Amino acid sequence: MFKTERSHKEFQNHLFFLLNAYYANDHFFRTVFLNASIIFKTFLTDLVPVRDILLPTYHPRGEKPWDPVCLFRSYWLMCQYGDGGSITRWVKRLKSEPFWAIISGFYPGNVPGVGTFYDFEDRLCDFDSGKRVERCTKMHKPLSKPKKKLKKNQKQPPKHQGVVQRLVDRILRDEDKPQPERADKYIQQIFKECFVLPSAERGLLGDTANLAVSGDGMVLATGASPMGTRDCDCRQNGIFNCSCPRRFSDPTANWGWDSYRGRYVYGYSNYTFTAADSPYDLPVYSVLNQAARHDSVSHTTALFGMINLYSEFNFGKDILDSAHDNYATYDLLDHWDIEAFIDLNEKNKGNFKYDPPVAVNEDGVPICKGGFLMANWGLDKKLHRHKWRCPHVTRKSFNCPIFNCTDSDYGRTVHTKPEWDNRIFTTTPRGSHKWKNTMKKRTSSERRNSRVKTDYELENDNVRSKSRWLIRIIMRDAAMHANAWLKESAIAPKNWITTWFNYRAA
Repeated sequence: MFKTERSHKEFQNHLFFLLNAYYANDHFFRTVFLNASIIFKTFLTDLVPVRDILLPTYHPRGEKPWDPVCLFRSYWLMCQYGDGGSITRWVKRLKSEPFWAIISGFYPGNVPGVGTFYDFEDRLCDFDSGKRVERCTKMHKPLSKPKKKLKKNQKQPPKHQGVVQRLVDRILRDEDKPQPERADKYIQQIFKECFVLPSAERGLLGDTANLAVSGDGMVLATGASPMGTRDCDCRQNGIFNCSCPRRFSDPTANWGWDSYRGRYVYGYSNYTFTAADSPYDLPVYSVLNQAARHDSVSHTTALFGMINLYSEFNFGKDILDSAHDNYATYDLLDHWDIEAFIDLNEKNKGNFKYDPPVAVNEDGVPICKGGFLMANWGLDKKLHRHKWRCPHVTRKSFNCPIFNCTDSDYGRTVHTKPEWDNRIFTTTPRGSHKWKNTMKKRTSSERRNSRVKTDYELENDNVRSKSRWLIRIIMRDAAMHANAWLKESAIAPKNWITTWFNYRAA
């Protein structure tokens, strides 16, 4: 069906013969030897499953299309070594430099055009359902930048109260029902089959029978303008700050708080699970949401998607920061038998309006400042806590010598946690040696985010649309896996190239 349908072994032979043919004598050291790690990486990475995964996106009739394996490999190399991730500049490079055409799987002088790569992006992932032009031409009012400034390293609060609980309730209700088809299913399946599972077979993810993952989000700026394109004549009439509807090249982006940079960013939020026990901080599952979405909301939907995708793995631990500290998340993890390691959100710790109770007796009843047992006022099931009130107010026949310890007619109120509270009384006791060592592994998510943004220069791509951003993020995640295989290899790339490449013939 495709122009070329090679096995991985045939692709390796393709590399061997064409590199020998095109780069001999003085060109060997300059082109082949100096790029040994790139050649070795493509030599190791088996992308043949891409063909079967993307086969449903091709029509069986018509002209034979380019092999999706070669297109994926070339796109993957572009995201690592291309000039700002520009498809136009990459195609020019494929045409002018035979080396990049050869290791992509093409023949020099016979490479696909720019439109082929854009069409390939839609096959990998299309959140617009083929209606990108319609969405970009539809008129909208511009989103105003939030005025409320947050502190550095402070997370933006959820937009809707209780949204995580509602999501968890829906997941628990519908988890056994058929799930709707995801727009990113092909790119997620490729990432799983070609990169995550091979890393698991090499033992680079840790124990997949009890896999520990760490989740975290990062905000990235899109290449589109938040102001859009005007179609009105307000500027000609001297009105420069109008709120008329406009066209936006990235209509799904919005404003979100970047806690690391301490500023608002117009773009998206990438939430990723990494293998916490991996020595290379390897990513396992990655999704893209609007920049304003809170990490706890992204975590809930991403965890459900990851569990459904990786039926081969058993997830044993989930290591998260304090942004995920809510009872709904604990309940969801308990339901799936995943041990929660979540930092407590201590923003109100020690912030008492009135003095706390003197002590709590052996039965768990608080003792007020007057030395009396407080009155039990029931259990708050939503917040998992017992409520206690001042005995002087609740019992008419009770006299307290310091009855004026609060200026409220309702009386002094205290809340205590029961022993079955899964947030406070975790399976691994909080503050224990094991707890602290496990929580240290949460930094694997931060290191992964740093590598994708800094080392792989993600934001230099300057692209628009949710689909293209997710593809390019997962391409970087895939590169992290391939680089880990390179480091784990028993032979160095430059030593390998001199034995594998026909050096003497060259």
